[in-house]
Amino acid sequence: MPEITVATLNLFNRMGEWERRAPLVIDQLEALAADVVGFQEVDLMLDQGMWIARQINLRLPARPHYRIKHGASPGKRVSYHGIATLAKLEFLEHEVLDLMTFERIAQRSVIRAGEERFVFVNTHLHHPPEAEEERCRQAEYMLDWLDRDGRGLPTVIAGDFNSYPGERTVALMKSRYRSAHEAVHGREPEKTWPTPVNTFDPAPPGALDYIYVSDGFRIIDAGLAFDRPLEGDSNLYPSDHLGLYARLEL
Repeated sequence: MPEITVATLNLFNRMGEWERRAPLVIDQLEALAADVVGFQEVDLMLDQGMWIARQINLRLPARPHYRIKHGASPGKRVSYHGIATLAKLEFLEHEVLDLMTFERIAQRSVIRAGEERFVFVNTHLHHPPEAEEERCRQAEYMLDWLDRDGRGLPTVIAGDFNSYPGERTVALMKSRYRSAHEAVHGREPEKTWPTPVNTFDPAPPGALDYIYVSDGFRIIDAGLAFDRPLEGDSNLYPSDHLGLYARLEL
């Protein structure tokens, strides 16, 4: 059966010395060799997603190369709060859902792996720590959207949920899906946010990012990704978030 590696990373758009962080993103993406990656906080004015796709493709000795699909925030954050799905597998379908509150969105892609198809969902929920109710409503809205597709395809939902493990949003997601990291390690990471790249947000550190997997997959491995600082500078990471990866068998 096909084996795939999926990942997620909040890019922190162009903030936090992006010019110095950018090579770290490409180096660690190359080492990870993920088949599908969901990015959040993609700066569309900077064409950040396309730059990543071009740079990683320059390092690939042969096809298939990565392609990228973007989703733009529907409001004032349109330029710097986009999301994007990068994949070197074939996109069969792509659509974007406005979560209808706080300019948040989700992407849903149907992707081919060998002779199989699966759904990859990338999202970024509302961020203030006290906005637990709002995040839960966004997650419910997204799940209702996914339920309207009656094909029952194996599904991965990845992204920055801005939800600590004890929140209702996480409980809701885990009532329907397995957390890949928890399935492998018995718990969520100690933290996926922040790294020293973020010097101004006083919110409590913790696990905010997740990869949720339906029963159509066997979870082989999972862990942190994009989690190595620049050699010689322990304060410079690929982003202010750590990423996650999961290796799955359809």
